Amino acid sequence: MTDEIQKRKPEILAPAGSIESVRAAVNAGCDAIYIGGSRFGARAYADNPQGDDMREVIRYCHRYGVKVYMTVNTLLKPEELADSLYDYIAPYYLEGLDAAIVQDVGVMRFLHRHFPGLDLHASTQMTLTMGESASVLKPYGVTRIVPARELSLPELADMRRETGLELEIFVHGALCYCYSGQCLFSSMLGGRSGNRGRCAQPCRQLYQCEDGRGAGYLLSPREHCSLEHIGDLMEIGVDSLKLEGRMKRPEYVALTTAMYRKYVDLYDKLGRTDYEQYLACHQSEWQEDVRKLAELYNRQGFTSGYMEGRSGVPYAVPKGKGDMIADLRPNHGGVQVGTVTAVDPHTATYRLERDVHAQDVVEFRDGKQRTSYEYTIGEGRRKGELVKTRYLKGSRIRKGDSVYRTKDAGLLEEIREHYLSEDAKLTVSMHFEAAEGETMKLCAAFQGEDREAAFLLEGDICQKAQKSAAEEESIRRILCQTGGTVFRCSNCRVKLTGELFIPVGAVKRLRREVLAGLLEKLEASEYDRHIGKPLTEINNGQPESEMYAEPMHPEHVAGQSGSKDPERIVVSVLYDWQAQKAIDDPGVDDIYLRTEQMDDSELRRLIRKGAASGKNMYLMMPLIFREAVYRSEQQKLSRGDSIYRMSELTGYVIRNMESFVFLTKKAGIAAERIITDANLYTANNEALSWWQDQGVKHCTVPLELTGQECQELSTSVDIEAVIYGYIPLMVSAQCVHRHQKGCQKKNGGGQLLWMQDAKKRTFVVLNCCKYCYNIIYHGEPLCLDEERQQYRKCGIKRFRYDFTIETPQEMTDVLKGRFPEGQKGHFYDPVQ
Repeated sequence: MTDEIQKRKPEILAPAGSIESVRAAVNAGCDAIYIGGSRFGARAYADNPQGDDMREVIRYCHRYGVKVYMTVNTLLKPEELADSLYDYIAPYYLEGLDAAIVQDVGVMRFLHRHFPGLDLHASTQMTLTMGESASVLKPYGVTRIVPARELSLPELADMRRETGLELEIFVHGALCYCYSGQCLFSSMLGGRSGNRGRCAQPCRQLYQCEDGRGAGYLLSPREHCSLEHIGDLMEIGVDSLKLEGRMKRPEYVALTTAMYRKYVDLYDKLGRTDYEQYLACHQSEWQEDVRKLAELYNRQGFTSGYMEGRSGVPYAVPKGKGDMIADLRPNHGGVQVGTVTAVDPHTATYRLERDVHAQDVVEFRDGKQRTSYEYTIGEGRRKGELVKTRYLKGSRIRKGDSVYRTKDAGLLEEIREHYLSEDAKLTVSMHFEAAEGETMKLCAAFQGEDREAAFLLEGDICQKAQKSAAEEESIRRILCQTGGTVFRCSNCRVKLTGELFIPVGAVKRLRREVLAGLLEKLEASEYDRHIGKPLTEINNGQPESEMYAEPMHPEHVAGQSGSKDPERIVVSVLYDWQAQKAIDDPGVDDIYLRTEQMDDSELRRLIRKGAASGKNMYLMMPLIFREAVYRSEQQKLSRGDSIYRMSELTGYVIRNMESFVFLTKKAGIAAERIITDANLYTANNEALSWWQDQGVKHCTVPLELTGQECQELSTSVDIEAVIYGYIPLMVSAQCVHRHQKGCQKKNGGGQLLWMQDAKKRTFVVLNCCKYCYNIIYHGEPLCLDEERQQYRKCGIKRFRYDFTIETPQEMTDVLKGRFPEGQKGHFYDPVQ
């Protein structure tokens, strides 16, 4: 940890969802790309390359000095990690893959063990909010953290001080409503998991609040643009600026890369003071650049995201309300180009506020951004002109409506011409020498900002000329003919000693071979990597999937004769009255006290009372544990009545890495007293083993595993299953309450709000003002009471009821074994 912050010139990290996007990013000046292969990436529906194509992408990028990071940032099921991941990564590792981006700690552990030379980047899907987490990730090959996108500039500066690992920050593109890695919305509604790269984006759908007010796209954030914070991020010392957009077109990738390249280079060259003066003197240039970005994609304009705080600051075109939510429309908003001045029964007339081009697409919209008519412009027109167009019968166009352009054909053509028409050329210098009786020699050299390469080759032996001798200028002209290659010759020196006969064909052949040799050098991996035998041979013929499993003897099954540990009923509670009911119930063994809705005095009272009643009492740490909360809790440790010093506490339940580090490193809590919750995703045996490496002996089954998949988990860890409760679909730094009615924190928080989607499915929103996050619950509870026996066959002895929004009678019914019908989650239906 250091108090020093040093300005850095960050890399521009571009998205690549296709080979064409790779070319676009490289030609636009990126320093690195991130790309998914055919499997295990968080954008399964992108046009991801595979096999030989992916190896060619690595070579292509290295040719230009661009690094390649592969996304392996999904949760892997036991059989996938054990039997597929090694063979999938090995060829790319040998080709020179620069890093892999990971979410699953099991994947992290596996890759570090089998590919120790591969840098690993901790994905934003890990929901890391503090640099303190680096201490448990660094030993497993993690060299970079991609923190949660919800962090502010001061929090990012704190993270920079806290860790020596690289920091990679999302600066442009789509924003998730939920903390990345904490979303089960798509998974539980349609079986397509965001944690497996298949999000169906239910957050971009219409929702309506219980009272009929607030219908709109309540969970759909604006598009993120941090161009105005380039200087702040560089002063903080961020290592990489990440652009979102693997599902977007190559033109989008090219322009966003070029814009961030432009302003990073400007700031690096000018420094803060001169850069700010430059922007002040070039406002029209700045506004035009932002407009171009908005032409390609925006949602009700842009937002600066969480850089300036939790609500975000909207800016650019068009202006919006003072928060991050694009509640009027969920897709590309375009840019306003005109206003309707007159409407008759068949035509509409509008005055242009910007130039338009042939093949531009425009929409007529009302004040609520509802589209009434769309058409493609036939010919270009100038700003200020009146345009008259016929519209379809039934289109509700009114005077004063706005006209928005959603496709700028002129801009797209400009981008294609600059960045997609041909690959960038590498500038080389050549030196040719020839003398009678000696071999001709040619050296080609490349000199970049941070790399260099040269290749020397000898050709045929030179003979004395019998007639006309070779001339230096003609040799130079032949050598500079590099068409059809990736090179451009900027300096060519030729030295001929004597009157020489040099065949043109020999010079051309030597040029081809030298440039081919130089290209091979540039594309070659900078890593000296080797892998050993195939994985099954490394494991002495035993499949990886069998290495972790312990024999399922009868005594492992809870409730059977000979069982060492009896079956236990675990209850988690949100409110004090729920805790009291659990304490009074003789059938409850362990109680998890959630901290969102109870203060420390209530928690201490309940812990003492529960322990006196013979219950095992656990403190359930917050879902999100950010800097301010971390520091506040750390201050409590010095107090004599600190809740963390209570002898009556049996242990703690954690739901993020920060809580684990806080408890073990700051509070001195032994790891064996810690239980990981379902959202920490111990979905495979490598993940269970990673937590065992940390000293944790007790984990909770993820909600996305089937009963059958649970049988593949190792029994060397004490595993717990949630069999009842309302499923948390989202955890968000946003707040539906605040967006609708303003912040309720001063009123005590904790309010519940019901929403419905277009299919009349119900969701419950709980605002947790104590920690400033929202939880959105599925309106139908999970109920797996009838599936207990199948869990028992997995060796699971602990069954948990999560109580949140139940009435007292509903809670009593569950405790007495009278369960509602509920839903089965993914117990029978594997998640995609």
